[in-house]
Amino acid sequence: MITTTTFWLGAAERSIKTFFQTFVAVVLAQLGADAIGATAGILDADWLTALSVAALATVLSLATSIGNADFTAGAVDPAHGRRADRDGVPDGKDTPPDAAA
Repeated sequence: MITTTTFWLGAAERSIKTFFQTFVAVVLAQLGADAIGATAGILDADWLTALSVAALATVLSLATSIGNADFTAGAVDPAHGRRADRDGVPDGKDTPPDAAA
């Protein structure tokens, strides 16, 4: 499953989003903490720490993607926890008999 293009596109998207979300959160948390005691500006942020924490979060995101490769590759319908067809939509075979109406 991890050899598919779909998997790597999903993993890359998740990792990039995680990097930027974590980076912004760390910078804002630093600025907020600094502002309590004194004035704080964007130049007061510890950029190296923010990059380091964001990089670690990105590695963990990639590890999560690998650990959950079927979901990352889109082989599982997230709404129902069932395997999906290649188009991402479960077919009628996945539908329980009582829900087929």
